[in-house]
Amino acid sequence: MKNIRLIIPLAFVLLFAAVSCDDDEFVTYGNEQFQTVTDPFLQILTPVLSFQAGTPSYTMQFNLVNGNKRVDAVDVYKVFTDAATGSVSDRVLLGTYTIPAGETFTSITDDLTYDELKSGLLINGAPLPDDQNQLAIGSQWQLTFVGKTSGGDINLPGSIRVGVLSRFAGIYEVIESAYYRIGVLTAEWTGQTRFIGSVDENTFSYNDYWGNFAWGGSAFHFDLNPDFTIKVPIVDPPAALFGGNRPLDCTVNPQEFSIFTCGPDVNILIPDEVNGHHTIILLYGYYTDGSGPREFREVLRKL
Repeated sequence: MKNIRLIIPLAFVLLFAAVSCDDDEFVTYGNEQFQTVTDPFLQILTPVLSFQAGTPSYTMQFNLVNGNKRVDAVDVYKVFTDAATGSVSDRVLLGTYTIPAGETFTSITDDLTYDELKSGLLINGAPLPDDQNQLAIGSQWQLTFVGKTSGGDINLPGSIRVGVLSRFAGIYEVIESAYYRIGVLTAEWTGQTRFIGSVDENTFSYNDYWGNFAWGGSAFHFDLNPDFTIKVPIVDPPAALFGGNRPLDCTVNPQEFSIFTCGPDVNILIPDEVNGHHTIILLYGYYTDGSGPREFREVLRKL
């Protein structure tokens, strides 16, 4: 059995006891009545966990709301999919979590290490590598849940995905920034944070912003070369935000930047192999014919 942290507050018992089917019985707490739950269910608090090599552990959290069909324990199973080959492992038990007798609401928290995540899993007959850096970006574990009851096992809907991100992905702080509109400094967003995601080994996503402009739910991508230079693909700026005719790109039309200069000091990643505070310097923009360039330069440092 796993060592876990259990939190069983009465307030949550009262809250979740209201979920039921029509034929459930009522239970009384004080002067209030709530229906008991026929079928137990899970509330997944961490549906996605970001795995990055070197992180000591990853916190998994879920709540079990018990019902008339009582769950005495929850088995958590793991399956690994390798992004490099597309191969999928067998399903292997990760751990069993005992549910205290008589409790209606149980909150389960556990810190998962890489050794626990990889133990017992085989891809094409071979175990997962001891070196976490050898995991292909985009690979993932899928965690699923089975309830142990007196009448046998039941599948509990819900899952947790543990996705393998690049060591360069994560939350970055903007430490320098400038947006020039037709040669005039128009905005700075220094001090804000940005999430840089990893699509695959070489492709990264800049999420929810275009420079200082909020762009929720959208992203543009950039490619990281082996020499740590960055190629910002030629993409049209979001039409909802801008009205430019074409994008500015340092490899195609560098002469159309009027304030900033394309060179070896922009569109690069500077790795920090000691502390992991990697630095990304980006230069991009768009051009409006008859008006001029709009230029974005920013320096981001990983937190």
